Amino acid sequence: MRDSGIESHAKTVFRHSLMTLGTRVGIVLVNIPTSILVARLLGTEGQGIYASAIVFPTVFASIGILGVDAAHTYLLSGRRATLGQINGQTLRLLAAFSAIITPAYLVFLRFYEGASEPALVAVLTLAAAAIPVLLAKYFAVALLLGLHRIKWFNLGNTLQAILLLGLMCLNLFVFDGGPRGAIVAYLLSELAIVVLALVVARREAAGRPLLESPPPGLLRRSLVYGIQGHAGNVLVQFTYRFDMFLVLSMVGLAAQGLYSISVILAEKLSHIPQSVQVVLFPKLSSLPPEEANRLTPRVLRNSLFLTFLSGIALYLLSRPLLLLFYGTEYLPALQAFQILLPGIIVLSIAKILAGDLSSRDKRLYHTIASGAGFAANLGLCFAWIPRYGIEGAAWASTVAYSIQSAFMLWFFMRFSGSSLSESLFVRGEDFRTYGELLRTLLRRRG
Repeated sequence: MRDSGIESHAKTVFRHSLMTLGTRVGIVLVNIPTSILVARLLGTEGQGIYASAIVFPTVFASIGILGVDAAHTYLLSGRRATLGQINGQTLRLLAAFSAIITPAYLVFLRFYEGASEPALVAVLTLAAAAIPVLLAKYFAVALLLGLHRIKWFNLGNTLQAILLLGLMCLNLFVFDGGPRGAIVAYLLSELAIVVLALVVARREAAGRPLLESPPPGLLRRSLVYGIQGHAGNVLVQFTYRFDMFLVLSMVGLAAQGLYSISVILAEKLSHIPQSVQVVLFPKLSSLPPEEANRLTPRVLRNSLFLTFLSGIALYLLSRPLLLLFYGTEYLPALQAFQILLPGIIVLSIAKILAGDLSSRDKRLYHTIASGAGFAANLGLCFAWIPRYGIEGAAWASTVAYSIQSAFMLWFFMRFSGSSLSESLFVRGEDFRTYGELLRTLLRRRG
């Protein structure tokens, strides 16, 4: 019975992950034209301004939320708190976090040496409005995942991408709004998933209170759970994005524009592990540890295998894709793009195991692994960016991702008792599962 239970859980995770991945692929097909429009019409410097105005507020919002969004997913998925209680706490925290983080971001801009050009300063200041929007989106995503509403989560992301493309076309072709208009388009599109989460919340309430006063202890429990892994999430954000801060300040705005395209293209590969993580975390949070110990290795090795195959294909197609989408102006980004690919493949281990450790309430170990990766990234960026430019930043990221994943894998094996081969190398049973899923999909299509 236990084997059949794990098989059922695995098929559910794979099926929902495939659904999420299919949605992400569709979103990529929408986002690529958006990225091409911005890159070609704004040029390398305009692309650098737009990329900075997206990345900087995102870093501040993801740091300032203190991991409470992950806590909400954990509490909802395990029915440790009601929907009304979570919604009541969300409104209070959204107002409090916005009032603290937005001024902190504006103070940062005054002292950040990389933001010296007037055009860049103006757009980065406008981007402060993104912080409350991003916080609302993070809480909305946490609600959808905590309720296991994967289809609605995918629908929200799809609507966001389509809306962004439409608004960006209006900005660039009708209003000629430049980077400022691009930021406004981005902000409006991010609200799509927030609106969708409100619709789902009203449906889920079904006569019960949609808003309740949070009970004593809920905030403390959320903060304790969130902060345990929050330092890790902060370090992850720095590891993923700190190189862009340093490229801008050390090499300049044009290099920032080139490097942002390398990152945009390389991170398309991360859609596979991210799709799995979205489904796996709430699923594991509802399972006993012994079942999680058997489910995670199976999901991990298959995700790594599929990411590896996709990475090889993306590497072989990297030059024609870059020329086709962005033109010869962005060809200097090719080498950095190729260097980042192995790091993104290895990073899939850390992404998936972050969900496993979070479901075990072992987020502190995620923080340790992230700290090791960030320390490596920071030191290597300062050593290599002045000497090798954006290629040095790419190598620093790839090494950091590998170190972070190695730590995460070691912690996971220690807690679960899983072996290295069980966690990393696909088996015959996995290919049989592929065949069964394919036959199921074909029957549904028929």
